[in-house]
Amino acid sequence: MKHNLLSVFLFLLFTGLVQAQTDTVKAKVADEQEAEKLYNIGIDHLNAKRTAEALSAFNKAIELKPAFEKAYYNRGLTYVDMLLIKQAIGDFDKAIELNPAQDVYFYSRAQAKSANQDMGGAMEDYGKAISLNPKNAEACYYRGVLKFQKEDYAGASADYTMAIETKPEYAYAYNDRGSAKRMLNDFPGAIQDYNKAILANPGLAFVYNNLGSAKKKNNDLHGAIDAYTTAVTMKNDYYIAYNNRGIAKYELGDFHGAMEDFNKAIQLKSDYAFAYNNRAAARYKQRDFKGSVEDCTKAIQLNASYGYAYMNRGIAEEMLRNEKGCCSDMKKASELGVDQAKNYLSDCK
Repeated sequence: MKHNLLSVFLFLLFTGLVQAQTDTVKAKVADEQEAEKLYNIGIDHLNAKRTAEALSAFNKAIELKPAFEKAYYNRGLTYVDMLLIKQAIGDFDKAIELNPAQDVYFYSRAQAKSANQDMGGAMEDYGKAISLNPKNAEACYYRGVLKFQKEDYAGASADYTMAIETKPEYAYAYNDRGSAKRMLNDFPGAIQDYNKAILANPGLAFVYNNLGSAKKKNNDLHGAIDAYTTAVTMKNDYYIAYNNRGIAKYELGDFHGAMEDFNKAIQLKSDYAFAYNNRAAARYKQRDFKGSVEDCTKAIQLNASYGYAYMNRGIAEEMLRNEKGCCSDMKKASELGVDQAKNYLSDCK
């Protein structure tokens, strides 16, 4: 009898343990299902730019499912939208810890590190993303941007090429590869890439400005003026393109047209030192030496280390018979690294 009672007791105990384990499994499954539901709600909020609601949903999902890599990743994206970059990096770290095989996790962390001015870390993460997925066009492009900033123009060009091979209509990659080629003095190659960028997206005014600069470097001043004109027609407050068109007109000897463009650039941006210096040069060509001095002075006030403005003011002062002012400005220009100014110093006492 006692043996039977013990058997019954053990059976009930075992049954209770099994039931407890079953209940635990059911609870875990329920939590994970709820976590998935909250995750999907968070995605909807994130896509609709309701960041506070998205953050709340992802927080709850992670509480229910602590190893929920996608929730960490998308909460990181939410933090990026909220400009909470350090928190975003922390979540991307966790997503990568849980699944280090996702190139997009490394890519997004690279973007966040770049926003946090950690360019070395960003470069490393773009590289990891590319090693996991060489067809990640965005990672290739942005690594190229970082290389361009480091003046590794050949390396940047190679990365832009990788991006283009995956994404043949990538206008920004064509534009930036054109700029890398321009820095490498491959002006025909740069022109070709800018034209490809325009074919891919004809609505980018800055590409026409860049095309103009490449054509100017390639000694096609009329072509440069046409490209700059398209840029300012598309974007009528594009002061840089007005200034650049003014330079091209100046080099063609159209000093009046150059003056008009420099005036427009200054009208649009009153603290644009380059335009003041360039207008000073145009005034000098029209024998307005006093006006040239005034414009150079304004450029220097805006940028005290503007060596060419000192040199140009010195040249105009010489025409006004102000030898002391000329020599002082040439000395300053020389100190600021303008080698041409040294030629004038031999006549100074």
